[in-house]
Amino acid sequence: MTTQTKRLLNFMRKNAYHEFNAKTLSQLLKISKPKINVYLKRLLDKGQILRVAPGFYKATADMTVVRQNQFTNPPTLLHGILLECSLIRKITKYPQGGSPKRKIVIVKMTKELVRWLDANEFVYRDDNHSYFRYVWWENRRITVTVFESCKLHVYISSSKNPLSFPEFENLLIFLDGFLDAIAPFDDTRLIKLKEIGVAKDFKELRLDGVSSVSLRAFRNAFCRIYYKDDIHATRVEHHLKLDMPLDDALKSLSILTHPVNYERMLNGSKDDYKDVT
Repeated sequence: MTTQTKRLLNFMRKNAYHEFNAKTLSQLLKISKPKINVYLKRLLDKGQILRVAPGFYKATADMTVVRQNQFTNPPTLLHGILLECSLIRKITKYPQGGSPKRKIVIVKMTKELVRWLDANEFVYRDDNHSYFRYVWWENRRITVTVFESCKLHVYISSSKNPLSFPEFENLLIFLDGFLDAIAPFDDTRLIKLKEIGVAKDFKELRLDGVSSVSLRAFRNAFCRIYYKDDIHATRVEHHLKLDMPLDDALKSLSILTHPVNYERMLNGSKDDYKDVT
């Protein structure tokens, strides 16, 4: 590797957060643009830099880059979420002289329910005796399935666009409106969280020489680290199979995605835990 090529590589590694084109690198390093293009091609062919968009490059992050840079801690995001509940019918009574009282009745697969499913564009599947449809929310595809056993499944994949905790709460509000006639999404005690993936995406870090690393420590949980090409990031994720009331799960996820800074707490600052209740 020539001296100028090493200089270019070292510069890009020291600025691993950033993406550069040949013109910018030429101005910053005082090297002619044609030479920069030659050096970029050499580094790209050796896998030492990554083309993130036409004409734009960044350093491929190996342990050398990790040691040179203090990477930020990415947010904890959610995907691969499976929710389950029983279908319900809401009956509101108004006792004489009293406030309204609501009664929830678990329903059967009646002609009235089938008409509702048909009217809302659900499609019947013979293979698992269910009605399903896709719903889109904030560029995320949600699969809603109603089984003849009167169980409802809602699956949120969102692998390419994982959810923050506030986004997940907003999604639940959307589901409450969409499924108000048949499901109790306004009462998270009646919803079960069956599966969830918790992930961090490190945009600056790339796995070299290995496609993924998996660890299955428990029967209902596994961890995986892999490079996700479609978002140009190394994902560290933990998948869980649960049977937890969503009400309890939301409390845990709130703390998990907004961890308390105990050092600041000991120093008397409440800023890092004021939202965790």
